[in-house]
Amino acid sequence: MKQSKNGRKNPTGTRSPWRVLKRFPPVLVRLLAREPVARKHVRALSDQEVAIRAEMPLKRIAEISSMTSWDTVPIGEAERFCRACRFDPFNCYDRNRAAAYNRTNARYTYLRISPYWNKTFKPLIKVLADAQVS
Repeated sequence: MKQSKNGRKNPTGTRSPWRVLKRFPPVLVRLLAREPVARKHVRALSDQEVAIRAEMPLKRIAEISSMTSWDTVPIGEAERFCRACRFDPFNCYDRNRAAAYNRTNARYTYLRISPYWNKTFKPLIKVLADAQVS
């Protein structure tokens, strides 16, 4: 039986989905919401695009986007939100992409050139930074 970093035995040898979700809170998933426009270029998704893809009200997308934990988000909404943001926390490719991006001092260049930078993304980056300090 494999033993995890915290000393607990993990019978399957896999990661706990709850631990994975804690590493990728809603605010981070929202900041990672983007789509490719060229070979190495991406475009940040607007709240409206995420709401349409998730089939959820815009107001609810804004609420979830500013959360630092999945604790109060129903599983179905969490799944639709992640899918709409084009991020699957259980996909190793998406997790590695996010982790690599955060290791490089996440400058969020694709967000800074978005027309929604001041209104949407800059406040979300502050929420994320404040949550990581706590």
